[in-house]
Amino acid sequence: MDFEQRAILTIHLIPEIGPRRMQRLIGHFGSAVAVLKATAAEVRGVEEIPTDLAARIAFAARDIDVDGEIAAADKIGARIFTFIDAGYPAQLKNLSDFPSVIYVLGSIESCDALGVAVVGTRRSTPYGRTVAAQFAGAFARGGITTISGLARGIDTEVHQSSIDAGGRTIAVLGNGFNHHYPPENKHLEEKIAAHGALVTEFSLGSFPDRIHFPLRNRIISGLSCATVVVEAGIKSGALITARYAADQGKDVFAVPGPISSEYSKGPHYLLKSGARLAETPEDVIEELRASGELFPVPRRFREKAVPLESLDEQGKKLLALIDAEFNGVSIDYLTESCGLLSGDLAQQLLDLELKGLIRGLPGKMYVRQAEN
Repeated sequence: MDFEQRAILTIHLIPEIGPRRMQRLIGHFGSAVAVLKATAAEVRGVEEIPTDLAARIAFAARDIDVDGEIAAADKIGARIFTFIDAGYPAQLKNLSDFPSVIYVLGSIESCDALGVAVVGTRRSTPYGRTVAAQFAGAFARGGITTISGLARGIDTEVHQSSIDAGGRTIAVLGNGFNHHYPPENKHLEEKIAAHGALVTEFSLGSFPDRIHFPLRNRIISGLSCATVVVEAGIKSGALITARYAADQGKDVFAVPGPISSEYSKGPHYLLKSGARLAETPEDVIEELRASGELFPVPRRFREKAVPLESLDEQGKKLLALIDAEFNGVSIDYLTESCGLLSGDLAQQLLDLELKGLIRGLPGKMYVRQAEN
């Protein structure tokens, strides 16, 4: 780390310094190094900096063990990125309160810019976990990174199903890497780091705290192109993530559930408030494609085109319907012609696309994939 990076980390480690105060301080003095060189009286001149905090800032270069934090991160294989580093995720810089520092176990890759947050309640039902697994698996097979919060329930299902499907997943934590929360997910943390990344803005020794989790939710949505809410109560972290996503100008999708379930109230509230309906993963994928966020499934995520005789009868029928129309066929035409339920049809179409046999176009149109 150079002097400015070390100074940013030093200020970040001072209790009561959040992203907005960091921005105000650096904006006032011109650099983090200049902040640490300022006297307590000079720091007090910055808006909303109380006297006791100004004194801690003035002595931070002496009192904060920044070398110890860097060494401890190195020991566990974590990397520390300040907001001026090249490795800092560019999409986070769009947040008004972007984290000054993030800690990463694993790696954040360029392909993770195409990420979808899938979030929901800790008290998930079998229905919710099944839906979460379906969506996460489809996204993973399509080369879309899933992003969630490692909590019990829906989040855990999202991360595990993404890994099982051979995809990448990112978990954003509400604690530092020296602690594991929930404790039963310690082994899952290791798998996530090997198939994506664990991300947190909290210093290594930070305990899980109830005030941390709403803060981490803005990072979940900030890293994502869109947010999907599976199951959630009206007062839930998942709805906080959805609100952050909406404020950030991102699409919010909600999966409907049984009207008798307490955990359908959150998604249904979002739908009444203008969220997009997500009955299948394809609903999200098509919207991302239409908006320009998602191009046809990248070739590296497609299987080599499979022999036609290996398809089941339904797959062959769909392919024949698509093959018959040179300019492509609409999802409505396929629904009327094949007799499948919408969810089953979407899964069949996604499988054909991943197998390199068809290609989706904006407007939910499909054409036969040209041979490569």
